[in-house]
Amino acid sequence: AAGGGAARGGSKHRAPGLPWRRRLVLALLVCIFDAFTVLIVAPYELVAANSSSLIFGLDSVWKLILVAGLLIGVVCGFILSAFRGRAFDVLLALAVAFGIGAYVQTLFLNNDLTVADGNLVDWTQYNTITAISALVWGGIAAALVTLTVKRGRAGRAVAAASSVVLVLVQLVGVVSLWVSPPDGSSVQSQRVYTTEQGMFDVSGKSNVIVLVVDTVDSLQTEAVYANHPEMLNEFTGFTWYQNSTGSMIPTRYGIPFLLTGSYPKAEESWDDFFDRFYSGSTFLDDVAAQGYTTGIYSDSFSPEYAKTRTINVHPLDASKALDKRGTLAILYQCSLYRDMPWVLKPFFWYYTDQINNAMLSSDADDDPSSTPYVMNDPAYYQKLKERGLSINSEDASFRFIHLVGTHTPYTMDAQGNLNEEGTSLEDQTLGTFRILSEYLRQLKELRVYDQSTIIVTADHGEWYLTEEPLTKPTSPIIFVKPAQDSGTDAAPCVISQEPASHKDLQATMLKGMGASQEVLDHYGEFNVALEDRHDPADRLRTYCMLTHDGKRDYDLIEYQIVGDVADFNNWHLDGNDWRNEEAWKERGAGE
Repeated sequence: AAGGGAARGGSKHRAPGLPWRRRLVLALLVCIFDAFTVLIVAPYELVAANSSSLIFGLDSVWKLILVAGLLIGVVCGFILSAFRGRAFDVLLALAVAFGIGAYVQTLFLNNDLTVADGNLVDWTQYNTITAISALVWGGIAAALVTLTVKRGRAGRAVAAASSVVLVLVQLVGVVSLWVSPPDGSSVQSQRVYTTEQGMFDVSGKSNVIVLVVDTVDSLQTEAVYANHPEMLNEFTGFTWYQNSTGSMIPTRYGIPFLLTGSYPKAEESWDDFFDRFYSGSTFLDDVAAQGYTTGIYSDSFSPEYAKTRTINVHPLDASKALDKRGTLAILYQCSLYRDMPWVLKPFFWYYTDQINNAMLSSDADDDPSSTPYVMNDPAYYQKLKERGLSINSEDASFRFIHLVGTHTPYTMDAQGNLNEEGTSLEDQTLGTFRILSEYLRQLKELRVYDQSTIIVTADHGEWYLTEEPLTKPTSPIIFVKPAQDSGTDAAPCVISQEPASHKDLQATMLKGMGASQEVLDHYGEFNVALEDRHDPADRLRTYCMLTHDGKRDYDLIEYQIVGDVADFNNWHLDGNDWRNEEAWKERGAGE
């Protein structure tokens, strides 16, 4: 009896449990804060910051992200509210710790986060920040749980107040995405898309076709060719210029160069050059003046600049092409990669092409004019085989098709099929040339091969992010076949050691279109088509390399190459340095 009385007497001093409605309000505040931080703010910022390289912008996905994120937050809130007493308090503390941890991680602990460019990450290089990140997350969780266990009411108050304050703080940032969007992105009612319209057709009369396979390096390709000479069987009539230099690195500069010819001048600043990158070029207008209809298929060229100069870049109703489930899945993966502690980041690693491929619906390819172009070589190869090239009604067609090529990660086999387990550089190179060979074979089948000037090149050769000058050569492949007689077009590919450059390609393309020498002279000393050049072995060529720390573009530094590109002793910095003063200023402020 005495024991029972003590037990009953003790119960009078125990704090009454929170009623369900109060638990629900607290749970909703915290869970919506978590969802807002990780499932809404993070995807918004990621899409806005990478708008130029994603096929769908905020205009297409913001409602989907908002509704899904809030729904998940509400569902989690109801689930959390089902717990009672001490269990509820501890879970509430852990839930708010999760949101605060993600917020702190993004704000302070992601300085070394690698860019999502497809290169595999050596996570062992980040042991220090991984340990610091784990300690910060653990400290936040331990502090909140301890507070809640010792002083439940205070713990719940901190959870509620933190959730409300951090939602409001982040809301300001979300609004700024609309007011002053990063990377030129915005919610636009008339966003233009690069579509597949015209990608699988050519003129029956005259064509200039440029096939750009990303990162395919001439020096590496020579090694693959030595083991597999059959890879060039379809390249009849071509000349392979093995002693080749590029123009600018990386892709976002290399592709625009090929389509504009814009290159920095010694006397201008970084800002001056990029201000005229597109506006200072007449190349696409020169193409149109020759009577050629242009189709550009790349995610690395300004759609705003291209929309009035191409057949395939235009506004469209993106909702039909958007895979909602795939979009949410990949954006959540990206968000978790950004917001989670370093120890968990390897599980959510991704690269940009994965986002585009996941966003695009598999049902969106019935109408090429309404299908956004996504760089996916196995998918392109499948369509090329199933649809086949066809003859259009154009008098003359210019087609510029940018493929993944040998860009990392290596996920294509030698037959051009996807292998998500991973392949090798050699396999991916062979798969790339299989796709190119199929395109050439179909041109021959359509009997338009002889009427076609064809260039196969890369936007750049082997490249890696670095703040330091190069340590070895980099050389994009350059293959050229002019429009010529059937006998010459039937001859095997010829290998040449003539010193070639990307800077020769605008004249090569325009000559293939029949442009006059007066038009070619607009391109200065590079006013002669590559097949007509007869330069000495010591021809001076220049090349711009970007210094980059994974976050900022710092400098374009120029090399002079005199002699064989494969001999790095022939590479010398010439002192030209176009500095991104804004990036250097930001770096100085952060150190």
